[in-house]
Amino acid sequence: MICLTNDKFIDKKKKTPGLRKNKAKPKEMAKNINSVSITVLLFVLLVASTEILKSEAQTFCFECGPVPFLGTNADCFNCCKTKYGSPPVVSGVVEGSEKHCHCYC
Repeated sequence: MICLTNDKFIDKKKKTPGLRKNKAKPKEMAKNINSVSITVLLFVLLVASTEILKSEAQTFCFECGPVPFLGTNADCFNCCKTKYGSPPVVSGVVEGSEKHCHCYC
């Protein structure tokens, strides 16, 4: 008769404790951990080198022109550059249901 405990089994005939037979061996676990670590490292290097996660998020700064703004995004950007200057303003986009010209820094 074999009785199971948390980490060991005891064979009542032999009265000797031993390890469970289905536990992974330390060398196999080390190989698994190493391959997972290498995979994660390669993924992080890929993301960092290709700048996949680098967002081009811009901050809303100003509004420009009349509401509704009837021009295009290029017209909006020109309005923003003229009114607020080119160094702080990097783009202009016509957005929203009321067609506002939004300037982004």
